[in-house]
Amino acid sequence: MSSFSSVTDLKPFKSMWKIKVKIVRLWKQYSPAGGLTMEMVVVDSNGTKIHASVKKELVNRFDPVLSQGDSKILINFSVGHSYGSYRTTNHPYKISFLETTRVRNCELPIVISGFDPVNYRDIIDGSLNSDYLVDVIGQIVEVSPIEVLSINGKETNKMALELRNAGFAIDVMEAIQTRSEHAIICVIRFGKIKVWKDERSISNAYNVSEVQLNPPMSEVQDFLAVLPKDELSVVIVEAKPLSISSGVSEKDDFFIHTPRKTIAQLSESREVEKCIVMCTIAGIDPDMGWYYLSCKVCAKKVLNVPNDAVDDEDDENPMMFSYYCSKCQVSNPKLLPRYKLHLIVVDGTGTSKFLLFDNLAIQLIHQPCLELVGPNVDEIEEPDLIPLPLLNLVGKTYLFKVGIERENFLYKNGTYKVTKIITSVDIISEFDKNSDPKIPCLTYTEDNSIISDAPEGSLMVSPASSGEGEGSDITPAKRRGTPIVNLEEAFDQSSVTRTPCTTRIKKEKPDKSG
Repeated sequence: MSSFSSVTDLKPFKSMWKIKVKIVRLWKQYSPAGGLTMEMVVVDSNGTKIHASVKKELVNRFDPVLSQGDSKILINFSVGHSYGSYRTTNHPYKISFLETTRVRNCELPIVISGFDPVNYRDIIDGSLNSDYLVDVIGQIVEVSPIEVLSINGKETNKMALELRNAGFAIDVMEAIQTRSEHAIICVIRFGKIKVWKDERSISNAYNVSEVQLNPPMSEVQDFLAVLPKDELSVVIVEAKPLSISSGVSEKDDFFIHTPRKTIAQLSESREVEKCIVMCTIAGIDPDMGWYYLSCKVCAKKVLNVPNDAVDDEDDENPMMFSYYCSKCQVSNPKLLPRYKLHLIVVDGTGTSKFLLFDNLAIQLIHQPCLELVGPNVDEIEEPDLIPLPLLNLVGKTYLFKVGIERENFLYKNGTYKVTKIITSVDIISEFDKNSDPKIPCLTYTEDNSIISDAPEGSLMVSPASSGEGEGSDITPAKRRGTPIVNLEEAFDQSSVTRTPCTTRIKKEKPDKSG
C-alpha cells in the first residue's frame, strides 16, 4: 500500500486507505450524544475536500498531532456516509479516525486552501442546497451596529453585513474602527445559508464557520483586482427595525412584549425588569468621560498598573503606569478606544441618566470611537471638551430599552443601562401616537417666557404649538407632539459638578400659529 489514494476515491468498503491532505479547518465541538469531539475538513492536491472526525475517546491521542494548516499523511481510517443539515463538503462520505489510524507529517507539492466561494446569485435565487455550508468572499460596504442577543441563556454578538459583489461581530467592528482608506474584504469559510420569509442570508454555523478580514490569500488579491475602482467606503447603518431575534421582531419587542414607562415611572419601579422609555437627550455628563480604553483582542476595559520602577521624583516621565488586560492576562495589550456615554435624558415627567456602550453608541453617532479620539490612545484625555458629533445628539429623541436592576431601586443608583435603541423616525412617531398624551406641559415662547397648562407645582415640558412650522415631518431631533424641555436646566440638575456644557444648546422656537 505504497501509493496514495485521492479523496475522490474514498469509499466505505475498506479502511486501509492512505491519503495526503492539508487540514484547512479544525475545531472541537460538544454534543450530548458524542461528547467532545474533534472535527476537521481536509483537502488533497486535487482540491477535493472531505470531512473527518475524531471521537471523544481518541481526542487526547490525536490532539497533539493535528493542527489547522498542517499537511498530513493519514493511514488506516474508516469511511462512512455523510449526512445532516450542516455538511462541510459535498463529498458523500466522511472520515472517522480509528485507534489504529496513523498520522505522519508531509509537505504537499502545491499551496492549497480548499477555498471555493459560491456565486451570490446562486445564494439569492435558492439554487444552492442549504444543507451544505458554503464559502463567500466580498467587500464590506455596509454594516449595522453590534446587537447583543440572548440565545439559550448566553449573550451573543450579532451584526448584519452587506457584502459587495461577485453575520462575526467583534472582529468586523474592530476592523472598521481601525480601517484605512482601503477596501475591507471579508472571507467567510463554511457559512450557513439561512432562509427567513423567502429571504436568504449567510450566517455562522456554531464553531465551524471562520471569518477573515483581508487575509493573505491569492483569492483575495484576485478579487481586489476585479473590483470597480470607485473607492466605495464602509457605511455604518442602523439595524433593520424589523429584524427578528428569537422569533420576535424588534418592533414587537418595543411595542408589545416590553412595558413602556416614563422617566418618573422608571425611577419609581421596585422590580428587576426591562422597559421602553421615549425621551430626549439633554446632555452628556463630562465628569464620567465618554470613552474607555479596551483590549483590542477581547474588548474588555484594561487596568492601569502603577510602575514601581519609576522614581517618585521623576516628574518628566509621562507614563508612570502600564496597562493590563485581566481577561487575556497580558501586560500592555494593544489598545482600542470604545464609547461609554453617560447620557442625561428627559421627558415630560423627569430627568434620568442612561449608560450606552460602544455597540449602541455607534448606532447613534455613525462614527467609530477611534475616529473621534485620534491615533494617540495611550492615555485617556481630559473629558472637558466633548466632540461635536456627541454634542449633536443633544435635543434628539429616541426609543430606549433599558434595564432596571436591583441596585437602581435598592441603592438609589440613578443610572440605567441601555440594551437596545430604535432611531427609526417612523417607528418613534408611531410609538408616540400610541402613548398616553396626558402629560403636564410647559412651552417656551420666543422671549423665554413660559406658558404652562400644568397644575401649580408640576414639572416642566411640552408639546410644540399646533401651528404651521418648518414642516410636518417628524424627526428624532425635532418632533411635533413631543415635549421640548429646557435642556440646559435639565443637564445642570443632573450633573454632579454642574459643569456647564461647552457648546450652548439652542432652545427650540415654537411654531407660529395664525
